[in-house]
Amino acid sequence: MSGQTIGQAPDDKTFHTIAAKFAMKGHALNRTVRADDGRVTFTVSRWNQSRAFTHWNDVLAFLAVVGGVDHGRA
Repeated sequence: MSGQTIGQAPDDKTFHTIAAKFAMKGHALNRTVRADDGRVTFTVSRWNQSRAFTHWNDVLAFLAVVGGVDHGRA
């Protein structure tokens, strides 16, 4: 599990593992860091539609919704 706590920002390995799970379901997962305060936003997109999340646990919940059940494990 790469030492990640659910709800906190993931390490690179965990992020890329979850991004690959989204890719297998036809979605793209991106992460953006705001320059002024360092806040991280995760965006999941498919077919010109996207959803933005500010909490990692919401990203994992959405992965379960699209059929890539994860239950918080990478």
